[in-house]
Amino acid sequence: MASVIDPEKHAHLIVLQRAVFEANAKLETYSGDDAEPLREAVRQAVLAKDRALAESGLVGEHGHYIPRQDLKQAAREVPQDS
Repeated sequence: MASVIDPEKHAHLIVLQRAVFEANAKLETYSGDDAEPLREAVRQAVLAKDRALAESGLVGEHGHYIPRQDLKQAAREVPQDS
């Protein structure tokens, strides 16, 4: 099945998904005592991405699962602009 994410049309969503990946990676590698600020950064990144995904109409058209999975895949596969 083809992806519902178009790399050109949904570039802003890909940027937001990469921000989620980055925030989560920082949290996973943190070894300090107070990770709450990093957890909050992950929550905020996810909220921003989910809000934009819903506003794009993809969730209304395809449900939650497929757009989220396709977005994660696109964020991993689409080359980043240098």
